[in-house]
Amino acid sequence: MTAGFLTTSRTRSRAERRQRGRREPGAEMIERSSFRPDVQGLRAVAVGVVVLFHANLSLFKGGFVGVDVFFVISGFLITGILLREAERTGRVRLSEFYAKRARRILPAATVVLIATLVLTVVFLPQIRWESIGVEALASAFYVVNWVFAAGTDYLNAEVAASPLQHFWTLAVEEQFYIVWPLILVLMLALFRRRPRDGAVGDHGTRALPAARIGVLIILVPSLLYSISYTAADPAPAYFVTTTRLWELAVGAALAVFAPQVARLPHLLGTWLGWAGLAAIIAATLLFSGSTPFPGYAALVPTLGAAAIIAAGMNGRAQTGVGRLLTLRPMRWIGDISYSLYLWHWPLVVVATYLLGGVLQARYGLLIVAFSVLPAWLSYRFIENPFRDWGWLRKSARRSLLAGAGLMSVTALCAVVVHAVPAAMNPVYEAREGVRIGAEALTDDFSNDDLSTFTDAGKPVDRVEGGFTPSAIDARKDNTVVYALDCHLDSSESIPKIDGCIFGDPQSDLSVVLIGDSHAANWAPPYIALAQEHGWRLRISTKASCGFSRVSQSDGEGGEYTACNEWARNSFDEVLEEHPDLVVTANRGTRAVYQEGLSKKEARKAYAEALHDDLAALNKAGIPTLVMNETPHMDSDVPECISANLGHLTACATPRDDAFGSDANVRRAVKGLADADIIDMTNWVCPDADACAAVVGNVIVWRDSSHFTETYARTLAAPLDAALQRSDVARAALGPAA
Repeated sequence: MTAGFLTTSRTRSRAERRQRGRREPGAEMIERSSFRPDVQGLRAVAVGVVVLFHANLSLFKGGFVGVDVFFVISGFLITGILLREAERTGRVRLSEFYAKRARRILPAATVVLIATLVLTVVFLPQIRWESIGVEALASAFYVVNWVFAAGTDYLNAEVAASPLQHFWTLAVEEQFYIVWPLILVLMLALFRRRPRDGAVGDHGTRALPAARIGVLIILVPSLLYSISYTAADPAPAYFVTTTRLWELAVGAALAVFAPQVARLPHLLGTWLGWAGLAAIIAATLLFSGSTPFPGYAALVPTLGAAAIIAAGMNGRAQTGVGRLLTLRPMRWIGDISYSLYLWHWPLVVVATYLLGGVLQARYGLLIVAFSVLPAWLSYRFIENPFRDWGWLRKSARRSLLAGAGLMSVTALCAVVVHAVPAAMNPVYEAREGVRIGAEALTDDFSNDDLSTFTDAGKPVDRVEGGFTPSAIDARKDNTVVYALDCHLDSSESIPKIDGCIFGDPQSDLSVVLIGDSHAANWAPPYIALAQEHGWRLRISTKASCGFSRVSQSDGEGGEYTACNEWARNSFDEVLEEHPDLVVTANRGTRAVYQEGLSKKEARKAYAEALHDDLAALNKAGIPTLVMNETPHMDSDVPECISANLGHLTACATPRDDAFGSDANVRRAVKGLADADIIDMTNWVCPDADACAAVVGNVIVWRDSSHFTETYARTLAAPLDAALQRSDVARAALGPAA
């Protein structure tokens, strides 16, 4: 999203003008494409749909496609710059090219990065400082898209968005600016020949063929990989450079094939421009978070942007759709679009946190409108002055050194912000003989099922002696099933068997724990019991996917096909394995995929389908248990604790809010003699009024609905007692369960 904001000199040497007649017809358009008023307006369209999407306007749920429009613009303009130099000189001066990029990109980006770090320290809880520090460091060196790609797993699904997340687009573009010029230099070398009679224009006869082959080397493999990887694993595919290079290459292709594109008939060009705008608008209105992206879907906004740029060639920039795009307000927004893109997102993220984690559209619009002010100031006093600073322009070396200095300043600030929280967060050290976690609630698990509440679990503002893990470490305090890949992500559908066996692998007594992440929630105490009692325990869980063969929803209104395949495979695997007991746990929001059903009806239908599957297992002689629903806290608990170290009651959730109805859990086992419910709710929420964030010196939650492993391990003894009280479990596991 950087080169899309560049304007370059439109002057030409006399020698170039004399040689125009020797060029391929239409080639002169390339050198004139340095400034396009309609492209300036297209930038306004791109940044407009992005900021309205980030403002949480439901109508613009596909507004993320504005980024793809910027990619095309950038590829087009950058390639025009490179080709003009190649035509004049037969080569590309990389040092001068990168010096211009440094003057154009780094000053505004550096100011926003440092300002975001300041906003982070002033307004955001310390638990977010570490990750934001890493992201700022990666943003300074333009590799942050790979950081975000690596962090798009299920464990981070409920973590608040980073105020630097938008820098992934700049990282992709900067990496393109490394790859594409180098390929062009290589292709020019392969096509090198001596100019005739010293004629400057003859360089162009090899620059275009070289560039055309080079751009196809990027475009075709990247597009094919984007389609493949998006289908296989859409979360990281959204961020990685290899799935996005083709979008910039589409813009580059427009520049290198400009002589042919410019020959479009005027009427066809007019209609093409309007069709391109319609494609961008359609993608903005019809796409959503459930749309696999980029992949095939990215062709819609990308080709739409290319169509608008193509339509404006050959003097048509202010006709057709260009009349709209070249209006003064559109061009003004286009002028500040780079800074507007940089500034609006950190302000949106900070405002979202200050407003309690939810940004309503009316507040989102206010934040976006306010961000125009720092964007204009940045454009007026940072972007333009640094780009036009004569002292820097005279020397590529000075520009590159200045850029390196700006990156170093950002890196230093990022390291400081990253390092501070670890030094400031104490860790509770349990004294000898002191029970922690659920163990602190009672000393007699075998006789006390905690059917009544206890003051030991009441929320308090301060915990004597502190707590463990620290708020900073709570997110990483997770069950081993994730590290062993027993918990599949959203794209996987084949249950993993090897490496997911716990306890005694040779035992004659076998148990299967299966379901979504709430089943993984219970892995630590079940693993502890398997080790204690010598069971063979197999764990198989999948992100946001319940253990039922019914067609399930992906939560965005679409069909969760990978889940459906996994559930069917898992059911068949369980039948073949024929364990002594199957335990399943699923989030209460699991729902079937079926048109016309309300959320309540879809969840009820899922419970009924689960009932049928449990009945089928029971009929096959396999008893089943269903863990009652896990409460859902109304905040990201570690983040809340980090912000309220002396006021922990602020992180408690009223019991009535934390627990939904257990009607669907009861519906799943109703009438089944070999199915039962294991209810551990009072051990997770021991107080009558509210669920505490910390119980017995242990943080209970690593997000809003998943336990820390430290707390989950302390549930082993009360879980053992609950299994003993269940006739189904006792019959399956024996009296020594």
